[in-house]
Amino acid sequence: MEPDKLIQAFTQVVRNQDYVFSPEAIAAIPELQKELATLETQPPDLFAEAIRQWYLDYEDVRDAVLIEEREIEKVRKTNPEIQENTQENRYRVVQEEVQKLYTKKTSANQPNKS
Repeated sequence: MEPDKLIQAFTQVVRNQDYVFSPEAIAAIPELQKELATLETQPPDLFAEAIRQWYLDYEDVRDAVLIEEREIEKVRKTNPEIQENTQENRYRVVQEEVQKLYTKKTSANQPNKS
C-alpha cells in the first residue's frame, strides 16, 4: 500500500464518512493524534503505518479506508493526468480533519447546557 494513497484515503474517510467511526474509535482519536504528532517530521511511510496500525482495531474504519483506496487507484488508472497534489502538507491536513471529527462527535454526545 502506497503511503500517500493510504493517507489520502484515510483523510477522505474522516472527511466524508464519519459514520464509520464507532464510539470506541472516537475515544481512541486522542491516542492517534499523539502518535501522529510525533511523526510529523518522519517519512510518509511511518506516518501512514501509524494510521494503518490505528485503524486495524476498528473494522468499519478499516473497510472504508480500503474501499476509498481502491477508488483512488481506479481514478488514477482511468485518468492518469489527475495527480494528487503531493506538495500538500498531508500531516497537517490529517491532523486537522481528525480533530474536526473528534470535536464534532464528542460535542454531539455532550448534554446541552442552557
